[in-house]
Amino acid sequence: MVGIRKRKDFFEDFGSELFDNLEEMIEALLEEMGESVPFVYGFSIIHRPGEDPELREFGNVPEYPQKEENFFPSETKEPLIDIFENEDMVHVLAEFPEIEKEDLRLHATAQHLEIKVLGFSEYTEDVDLPVRVDPGSAKASYKNGVLEVTFRRCSEESPVEIEIN
Repeated sequence: MVGIRKRKDFFEDFGSELFDNLEEMIEALLEEMGESVPFVYGFSIIHRPGEDPELREFGNVPEYPQKEENFFPSETKEPLIDIFENEDMVHVLAEFPEIEKEDLRLHATAQHLEIKVLGFSEYTEDVDLPVRVDPGSAKASYKNGVLEVTFRRCSEESPVEIEIN
């Protein structure tokens, strides 16, 4: 007979401080929010050679611990953002489900991308780029809730507005 594996056993296998309080945090959030309010929470870990790993959280759940009596997640969801780079290009991918292309505004400098969401609940995401890019070379597309912005590596300084195709 196969026994049921408890969640605690799963997290103990990692042996990392990152997961030490994860189960406790999730249970506390579920208890505080009840079952009537949906929420989104996730994280990505970015590890570049020669640098410490970077943990990036996303979702509509406030930072833990949260001890307010009327706890509800924000209606604004933080997007999942991934940055990929190669010798010549930098690619930024961001998920914005249920957002129309017309409600997105992009501005870039050599080391920074600003993504603004207009409409019912305005939102701004500031993305630090891992290397210097040419903002004038930016190409952006938005399809099925995924924004893709591509830059050529360079050393340009002035901000540039980017048109979404």
